[in-house]
Amino acid sequence: MKQDRLIKAQSITKKIISEYFITNARELTTTYGIITITQIDISSDLSYMDIHASCMMNKDTLTKELSTHAHMLQKILWKEMAFVKVPKIRFKYDQSGEDSSHIYTTIKNLNN
Repeated sequence: MKQDRLIKAQSITKKIISEYFITNARELTTTYGIITITQIDISSDLSYMDIHASCMMNKDTLTKELSTHAHMLQKILWKEMAFVKVPKIRFKYDQSGEDSSHIYTTIKNLNN
C-alpha cells in the first residue's frame, strides 16, 4: 500500500476504533477509566495492525481485554474501509503518558 494511503487509512481507522469503544464498550470505563487510542500502525502489506492504547487504571490487563473486541473491530473495518485484506489486530499498551509524567516530576524535583 502506498505511504500516503497508509497514513490516511491509519487516521480513519483510529477514528472508527475510538468511536467503537466510546459507543459499544462503555462498561470498560468502570474498570479502566478513560481509554485512549494513541496510535495506529498498519503494516504496508496489511497483514497486521498495531493499536496503541492507554488508560487510567488496571493497565496490566488492558490489552488482553481490548483483544476480546478485535474480531468485531475487524468486521467493522472491513465494512467501513473496504480493505482488500483486513489486518490482524494487535493491541499494545502505550506508556508514553506515564513516561512524560515521570520526566516532568523529575525535572520539577531538580528545580526545587
